[in-house]
Formats: sequence, structure tokens, C-alpha cells
Amino acid sequence: MNDSVQILRLQSIWQTEGEEHLNSLCWSPDDTLLAAAYADGSVAVFATPDGRLLWRQCVHGLGTSALAWAPDGALLASGGQQGGIRLWDPLTGHALHTLDSGRSWVEFLCWSADGLLASAAGRQIQLWDSHGALRHAFDPTGSTVTGLQWLPDGTLMSSCYGVVNRWSLERTAPSRFFPWKDSLLSLSVSPDNRFIAAGCQDNSIHLWYLQSGEDFQMSGYPTKVKHLSWSASGRFFATGGGQDLIIWDCSGKGPQNKEPAVLPVHSKPISSVRFSHAGSRVASAGEDGLVYLFDLDQGAPLAGLLDDSGVTTMAWSHDDKVLAIGYSSGRIRICPIPL
Repeated sequence: MNDSVQILRLQSIWQTEGEEHLNSLCWSPDDTLLAAAYADGSVAVFATPDGRLLWRQCVHGLGTSALAWAPDGALLASGGQQGGIRLWDPLTGHALHTLDSGRSWVEFLCWSADGLLASAAGRQIQLWDSHGALRHAFDPTGSTVTGLQWLPDGTLMSSCYGVVNRWSLERTAPSRFFPWKDSLLSLSVSPDNRFIAAGCQDNSIHLWYLQSGEDFQMSGYPTKVKHLSWSASGRFFATGGGQDLIIWDCSGKGPQNKEPAVLPVHSKPISSVRFSHAGSRVASAGEDGLVYLFDLDQGAPLAGLLDDSGVTTMAWSHDDKVLAIGYSSGRIRICPIPL
């Protein structure tokens, strides 16, 4: 851990050991189960009170790349690098439905509030119901989809090379375009629906005002920007594009012409950034094995944890009381958050 960061050490409630690289962690809506996606193509579900493994199935060749819980917690969706989506009974590990999404890598899965599963595989975005039936297929995008997110009004946002698209369920073509000339690598819409943010190939972030479409850019990052996260209010926007945690204040007219807060806590590139579901607590993790928690409301660090392997993924429980951390070694740590 950076010697200048004198903060409380996070403690683990439980942890698992493994040999396979962890790609993703995902909490069930009631926080009683934790799903894990591994590079060997397996999906696992743990009971979160004690870390008991309920099941593990190896079904996605070349790696499991995406996980998503249905809003009611009754289904877990997973997708893999050889294409194909499974809908699971999360308690038993029984595969209820197999969805044919084509041969492209399933990069993104996300459920709408009313139970439609959106999938992105290559250039194709599709919508499925909870019984595994295809309900809608949008026109292929111009290049591989790099981000996917539902909005509260039931429209869908996606990013790819040169454009962010907004999709409406009653048509197959995009209902609106937010163009930019560069390759867009990541996508995140602010919770207050003011801003669309996309990380760019040219070491910058591009933002659009969702209503007007007016756009601007924030540059100067040392690497490509793939990790984006908004605070629950939409005021703060955290990014990882290098070793420093960069936080923008988007209040008022937005972050244009403002200097961000720069927290130089990592010794290697940041691999994950996550705000809590409520409040303004942000966790950053790096290839250096460090997880660092900062409370923006208090303007002070909360806690940290250093491991001997790099962090690959993090997930806050929905009540924000626990942080799940996944590592390149396959280890999972479950850490309570200090109040």
C-alpha cells in the first residue's frame, strides 16, 4: 500500500481460494448470493453469509465474460467468449434455458426493471424474456459494442466505434445518435440522466448532455480510459485511466473547465472503480493488488487492503455494507465496510 495512505485495513468476513482468473462478481438483489465468472468458462454461486459454494458449472468455452441477476433474483444470466447465454436457477445450478446469441463473444448482459435481458455479442444487441425467448433484435451496430446500459424510461444505450446509440423497443434502428470520431471503449450514463460518458481510445473521456446532445471532452489521461463510475446523486464521476484515481465534480454546469481531484494511491494501473449504491463512497482497485476506499462526503479515506495478486473486479452489496473483491489468482475476499 502507498506509504502516504494511512487508513484502516479492511478485514475479510470470508474468502475463497482458486486457480482461475476472476472476470466478474455479481450480487443477487437480496445480497444473499454472490455469482462469480471465471476465465476457465465456469460460473459459480456462493452463499454470502458464510462463503459456502452452492454450485460451479463450466459451460462457456474460452471464459465466462458476463453475469447479470434478474430483478427478482429468480434467474442468473451468464455469457461466454464462445457465444451463447445461459439462464440459471441460482440455488441449484440447473441451466433452465440456453439462448442462441450467435458465435460472437457475449460482452454485456443487463436486465431491465421489468425483466427483459439485453445482450451484446459482437455488433448484435438482442432482448430476451425470462423464458429464454428472443423478443427483439436491433440492427447490427457499425462495430463491436463496448458498453450497454438501460435507462429508467426503458430505452437502451450502447457504445461502439464513433457513436453512442439510444435504442427504443418499438424500432430496430437507433432512435438517437451521439457521435464522436474516436473509438469508444466504455459507457456510463449518470444516475440523474444528465450525462453520457464514454472512455476513449485516445486517452480521454467524452461526455454528452443527454437532453441537448451538446458534447465536450476531458483529456490528459496516461492510458486508455475503460473504468467509469458515478456516485448515486450523479454529482461525482470517478475514472481510472492510469495509476491515479481521478474524480470529477459534475455539479452545477458540469465538469467542463474544472480541475478534478487526483488521488495518487496506486503503484500500477487501476483495474476497477466502483461507487457505492448510495452516498459518495468510492472504491478503486489496481493491478498492484490494492483496494482503496474514499468517502467524498467526508473528504477522507476510509480503508484499504493490499493483496499479492492484482484485483480484476469488485462489487458492492446492494446495502453497501460489504465489498466483494476478485483477484487474478482466483481469490475472492468479502469485506465489511467501516461505518
